[in-house]
Amino acid sequence: MSADPTNISADPRRVTPRISRARRVAMHLLALFILYGNAAVAWQPHALHRMGAGLPRTRELMDAFLMTGMFSSFVTRNADLFIAGERTLDGRASDRGQWIRLSIREHFPARHGVVFTQLFVARHWDTYGRAAQRKAWLALSAKIRARHNRTHPDASVARIRFGQIDWPQDPRGYRAGKKAPDVRSHTWFEEGKAPVSQR
Repeated sequence: MSADPTNISADPRRVTPRISRARRVAMHLLALFILYGNAAVAWQPHALHRMGAGLPRTRELMDAFLMTGMFSSFVTRNADLFIAGERTLDGRASDRGQWIRLSIREHFPARHGVVFTQLFVARHWDTYGRAAQRKAWLALSAKIRARHNRTHPDASVARIRFGQIDWPQDPRGYRAGKKAPDVRSHTWFEEGKAPVSQR
């Protein structure tokens, strides 16, 4: 019995698109690149590389596969971020020379996880090390200070510090366990200038 010419399923060559040899090779190479990138970057901690046991990875490869900020770590404590400023000796008199809490959202309006990667400058730390992270923090704190002093001239600050407050996870909710004495505060960075009059 002859095949029905109107039934395209009778001839698999008519339903399977031809893929050129070059395209097939390119797709295989892309797949290998993705597999290697994940193996060399996402699945290898710094400790492994410090022992000399990690796969080779360039800075370009790190940039392409570095998505560690929110997705590749496991923690047992929840955290809130904080930014504080040390008041100058100018402006309102009630808190001169004291540390005051600054609004996170005023400087970082994104969601919590994104703000963590921005404030921690995760890329600089993970790609270039702690010295580069501190250099980035110096520039970041100067921008925060300048913005705050511009928008709050009566409460200007001379120094900036920031970090995180964390507490044990609780099945009742993200901040349900945020109670003394289990709350800990960690300052990541603090500018070294003493408060001075800006007059």
